[in-house]
Amino acid sequence: MKKNNLVKSFLALHVVLILAAVGLGLDIYLRLTTGGSICPTEACAIVGDYIRISELNLVIFGLAFFSVLWGVFFFASRYDRKWLWTGMSVLILGALAFDGAILGFQYFSIQESCHLCFGVGAALLIVLLLYALVRRKLAILILGLAVWIGGGIGGAMINIPDRAPQLEQMSGITWKGPEAKEFPRFYYFFSLHCPHCTDVLVNLAINDPRDYSWTLFPLDTSPADLKKIAWAMDLDMKEENVFYEMVRMEQSRQVPDVEVPDDLSENIQGIRAYFRASGFRGVPLMIVDESPGKRIIIIGGTDIINYLYDLGVLELQN
Repeated sequence: MKKNNLVKSFLALHVVLILAAVGLGLDIYLRLTTGGSICPTEACAIVGDYIRISELNLVIFGLAFFSVLWGVFFFASRYDRKWLWTGMSVLILGALAFDGAILGFQYFSIQESCHLCFGVGAALLIVLLLYALVRRKLAILILGLAVWIGGGIGGAMINIPDRAPQLEQMSGITWKGPEAKEFPRFYYFFSLHCPHCTDVLVNLAINDPRDYSWTLFPLDTSPADLKKIAWAMDLDMKEENVFYEMVRMEQSRQVPDVEVPDDLSENIQGIRAYFRASGFRGVPLMIVDESPGKRIIIIGGTDIINYLYDLGVLELQN
């Protein structure tokens, strides 16, 4: 019976390591081909702002790690050499320290929750448990948890203050009709990969609200997304319905062949810094200056659409 349980632990560990590598490989493929990610939020990209090697390189590093770890485990299982098992222990403990620090920093210091990062953390903890069962050593499990928790506490102790611009200092995609009054003014924060953000854009595209002033602030930074944003900024705002054109571009899934301004990436980094420093955690989000001295914030696609409908900006709802 014990031997059967041991064999099951060996097989389970193989499966978990392979699935972790495949999952990260799929995320890399999505990033390179569509600009998207397995992570459904922008938290992954925001966390990547604080990492020197960028979020894409971090995912590539994770894929390489799980691939190497599986290779070491494969040969250790086959040849049962002490130095291979020792090497695997060192790799797992090092990864747990690194992952704990990353998760502690993002969850407590910048208060973001990247689903991909938490998925990798869960995979590492499962690997630790199965590895302890394979080696039949409780001390490995206790040591691994201590290293992971210690790394998390260390990451949580780091505090990086944001130097964010003011809302009025940022530039985005602006659209204003000739009959637009000074108030209300609308500032819309969105992602090109957020379906709820697209719902808001669709409703605005249908209604063509030219009687108001709009500033759209994208949070995306991938090369393909920067081209889309640059294309939107170059639209003839007097002739085009900017909301309709952006929805049409997204539905076509084509990347415009345009020149990206040198300062566009830096400008979006400033938008993201403002977003973080203001305590905002998700898109879509709309800030409305209803009148001098009166500013309101609406979070979530449904609430934004309902607000615009009640205000009379929208006449139709999807």
